[in-house]
Amino acid sequence: MQIFIAPNPGLFHCLPHRSGAYTVTVRRLVSFLKSDMPTKTTSIQPLPLFSAVLLLSAGSAFAQSGACSALPRHEATPAEVAYQQAKYESAESLYQQALLQEPNDPELNSALVHTLLHESRISDAWTRANKGAADYPRSAGALTALAEVQLRKGQPWLASQTLDSAAAADPCYARAHLIRSRIFRIDSMYASERAELQAAYQIDPSGPDIQRAWLHTVNPANDIQRIEDSLATMTNLDPDIREKAQASANAMMPLLSENSQTCQSAPITAPVILPLIPAYENVKQISGYKLGVEFPKGKAKLTVDTAASGLYITRTLAETNGFQHAGGAPANTVQVDNLHIGPLEFRNCMVGVSDTPFADGVEGFIGTDVFAPYLITLNSSEAKLEVEPLPSPPNEQKSALPGDRYFAPDMRSYTPLYHKNQYLLVPVMLNKKDRRLFVLDTGIRLSTMTSEVAHSISNTRVNFTNPVRTVSGSTLQIYRDSFDLQFANLSLANQGHILEFDPSAVDQNAGMEVAGMLGFDVLHSLVMHIDYRDGLVKFDSPASGPARMIVASSNTAAPTPSSSEGYNSGCTQYANQNADHPIDSTIQGGIIGWLDSGHLKPGQSISVRVLGDWIAPSCTLTAGATLYGHVLAATASKSSGASELAVVFDHGDCSGHPKQELSLRIIGVAGGDTQYKGVHNAMPTEVSGGARAISDTAASMGIASDDNMKPGVAPKTVHPGIVAGIPHLKLIPEGGPQCSAMLTSDEHSVHLGTGTEFILTMEAMSE
Repeated sequence: MQIFIAPNPGLFHCLPHRSGAYTVTVRRLVSFLKSDMPTKTTSIQPLPLFSAVLLLSAGSAFAQSGACSALPRHEATPAEVAYQQAKYESAESLYQQALLQEPNDPELNSALVHTLLHESRISDAWTRANKGAADYPRSAGALTALAEVQLRKGQPWLASQTLDSAAAADPCYARAHLIRSRIFRIDSMYASERAELQAAYQIDPSGPDIQRAWLHTVNPANDIQRIEDSLATMTNLDPDIREKAQASANAMMPLLSENSQTCQSAPITAPVILPLIPAYENVKQISGYKLGVEFPKGKAKLTVDTAASGLYITRTLAETNGFQHAGGAPANTVQVDNLHIGPLEFRNCMVGVSDTPFADGVEGFIGTDVFAPYLITLNSSEAKLEVEPLPSPPNEQKSALPGDRYFAPDMRSYTPLYHKNQYLLVPVMLNKKDRRLFVLDTGIRLSTMTSEVAHSISNTRVNFTNPVRTVSGSTLQIYRDSFDLQFANLSLANQGHILEFDPSAVDQNAGMEVAGMLGFDVLHSLVMHIDYRDGLVKFDSPASGPARMIVASSNTAAPTPSSSEGYNSGCTQYANQNADHPIDSTIQGGIIGWLDSGHLKPGQSISVRVLGDWIAPSCTLTAGATLYGHVLAATASKSSGASELAVVFDHGDCSGHPKQELSLRIIGVAGGDTQYKGVHNAMPTEVSGGARAISDTAASMGIASDDNMKPGVAPKTVHPGIVAGIPHLKLIPEGGPQCSAMLTSDEHSVHLGTGTEFILTMEAMSE
């Protein structure tokens, strides 16, 4: 599975000056604001932001007490000069030569590790850093080099522990503060990031990596603070000057956090609910959800993607609205002065444009980070996206600058995650063996995992993958094995249909190795709460509160119904209980997402979508109508052979009668087909952070039919209790509590994946 890189990752962060955001040299501006000059003037001219950054003074609002002395200046070695000039191949060769002369110098070895990382030679850096830390366990340099590689390999929790050891060896080692600042950055601890960078800069202001990070983050933070302080004290300032000064501060603000801020939006005071529009892959399966976006000259439906950034639209849509490229903005972007999503207004947006049409008539994509100023709830089961005000931190934590993560009292159930560019990165424990970072990605059809990680945690050694042909003629690989995934407050057992993928594009954009993506198949059936500002997430099962895994006690086996009777030996609720039914007399209901007994509980609401029209005197169901039901029993087990799921459907959206009470009976279950046309139809070039080129993503990368996974042709009649295409699953139509349908499995849980269909009948009850 190829993912292509845009030519300029870090797009927005490298070019914060945008059309309409006038910037001035901050030193001149602050001096002017504090002077006794008249309040009316037209003499200040706008200058590019980075002119301001490079002319600023070295003073800092974050200066520490000076407990660590600055390193004495020394003449740079040839290797250091090459490194400073970003000639990393030359620097590597020179460090190698220096090590031949001084093989026991841990600082030279650490410098070589930094150089190898710049060359993206992670494996070589990993080998050398591990050896250095083993040879010099009390060297702050060797330990810091190891922490840097651990961070690059996507294990920031290990890097933090290693940095603690480095600080114990030498609390004044400058690069240790630099690497810790990088961890604070992705952990949404922005004030702590700036403090660590300031500490590193005070110790070693000439270090090229330290100097670059300081100029990029601490220096603009100081200038923003100076502007804000000046504006607060000058109440009679000319409005035009005040506007330009505030614009300068606003233009620098994106440098201080991982939120792209590709649009400006107004604060809200109450929750806003935005309807999600399902996109059907075929009559059986939903492939994603869209949001309605109102542009000045028309409306569009853009696919919601948690792994994208900003908005991306077709060239046709851009030209229809007359959108133009803004001077100084990245290529293939246009300026959108104003757009609406429901009652929300967004202004001054930088929007990406594709010259190649998207697959399946998609008009564009919208990253959830557009709503980063709000607390976001993505609820696919109820087809809505809700935004509400973020909790306000205490007065002592309020600042004009991004601060450290704030855990509001009513958000203690949220879980911290890592946030880099547009990516929300969740640590996932795999098969209880290894913890790795996964991207939350509602824009990808099936979840993915790298081959290296999959092989490292699996016991399968032969025929590990199943080749699947794509619509373009190439092949993708689906792992034959199943995996246990534990993350946040979830434990999802035996996740199948995981794709092998090449992580190179995501790794480059995230700045560290990523093990995979949790896709639409996993996230679709969860209610996802996202706080971009504080790097927090929470997952709920729909309409049930926090998702959790229900595990049967090891001492008390879950009740398993017999093959013929189950819970209810005398269940004679329906006439002709064992009679076969013509297939065209049944109702077929497709599961939206998936159901798993491991994280369902009794009383929880569930629903399916009717796949074809069904007409009866008492109720007419049209394709797409919803049938409503609930769970009566759900168990999973650490050992096999003891999982069950009992469900019943008793209401439906009959034409003209929504949620009408019905007498429905589940008589069969059929596994979903795998004719997915859009495994990852588009992972667009994000406005912030970059990704694969938009021209390369417009073509579908979907899966064509796969005979190894296809359940086969449905029979003309259905015998009650039939299960097609789902191994290890049994159905007893009246085997559950209150004569509900009982599903049992000899696996860890009863898992009904994407595309699974319930076959139902609507029958008159016996007298």
